[in-house]
Amino acid sequence: MRWYVLPLLLLLLVGCSHQPKPGLYPVGADAVLPDLVDDGGYAGLAEAIRRSLEYYGRLPDDRSFTYGEWTYTAREMEASMRHFLFLQQTLSEDELEQRLRADFHIFESRNEEGRAFFTGYYEPVLSGRLQPEEEAFASPLYAMPEDLIEADLGAFSDELEGRTLRGKLSGKRLIPYDDRSEIVYQNSLDQRAQPLAYLENDIEVFFLQIQGSGLVQLDNGTLLRLNYAGQNGHSYFAIGRLLLDKIPREQMSLQSIKQYLYEHPDEVESILTTNPSYTFFRLVEEGPLGNIEVPLTPERSIAMDRRVIPKGGLVWLETTYPAAAFPEENKPRPLRRFGVVQDTGGAIRGHGRADIFWGNGERAERIAGPMKQAGRLFLLVARKEVLESAPPGDDSLEGVSLR
Repeated sequence: MRWYVLPLLLLLLVGCSHQPKPGLYPVGADAVLPDLVDDGGYAGLAEAIRRSLEYYGRLPDDRSFTYGEWTYTAREMEASMRHFLFLQQTLSEDELEQRLRADFHIFESRNEEGRAFFTGYYEPVLSGRLQPEEEAFASPLYAMPEDLIEADLGAFSDELEGRTLRGKLSGKRLIPYDDRSEIVYQNSLDQRAQPLAYLENDIEVFFLQIQGSGLVQLDNGTLLRLNYAGQNGHSYFAIGRLLLDKIPREQMSLQSIKQYLYEHPDEVESILTTNPSYTFFRLVEEGPLGNIEVPLTPERSIAMDRRVIPKGGLVWLETTYPAAAFPEENKPRPLRRFGVVQDTGGAIRGHGRADIFWGNGERAERIAGPMKQAGRLFLLVARKEVLESAPPGDDSLEGVSLR
């Protein structure tokens, strides 16, 4: 789970006089849908689905997932995913599309514009140290502090189900936890939280926190994989809002914001501290891990709002790559493929909002950084009657490849 990424780009969503109601809309069998032909050749999809099956397999039988008026158990979600893989691996593309329309409920997740909005995130690789140095590598990446308290408000009221409150004790009172200004510029967590590593400066820490995970390369070549562990309870503020008069709207991206900060070092503290939210990390062996605690699959795993979208489920997305990803082309390149909901984020709110994980490396950064694309987004889950005729463990599913 991550509190990241590109919320400043939501500024590009403009209201209108008559706005559709955001929500999950059932799609009728005769509705006009995009052709469900995967432009990625299904590469990595079986692996991503296998990760979701791992997640469902850890859950009790009575864990439920809601799609419109239908509720599915964890076992039914497993069967739905396996049925999709069986069809995908045994049918032609034309036959697959027909069977998906017949065997699956399809829902469109729409935002207030009646569409969907896509951004991207990636796993950066950053230079770091295990011990701070005087001139550089003095900015810590903290583990979760032991004095940070998280309260499940749903335990106190059904109306507050799904909401949490984070803070610390002052005597017998629960008060807000330290904000970014206190942590970074007043060193308030000294002796209260463990530094896992140190980066070159506060800018690099800030942008790693936006991504929610990353690789830190030490001077001896060792790679540390850090993943989101928690957050200080303060609301996220998009610093890009402060720079709209500095960076042209059409050029606004993670890269352009970072470049501005490096070119204006005297403004770094005042800009970064307008975002009081602060992310804590943990060391993991494999990853990056999404909010369902499975490694993310590049170009297949997506983040959506866990409050309104079932975890681990299958989606179809239709959008375009950002123009900066392929500057040699004079028209947007389509992006149309299946994905799996395996992550969430503090800036990913409501229906019709998705964040695509692009992996690590230069290509991933080039695509994810400027991504702010409109499109359409559909959720798919097998019909109950189909699952009843091919329950989990059916011999017809034994040959399904999960690799």
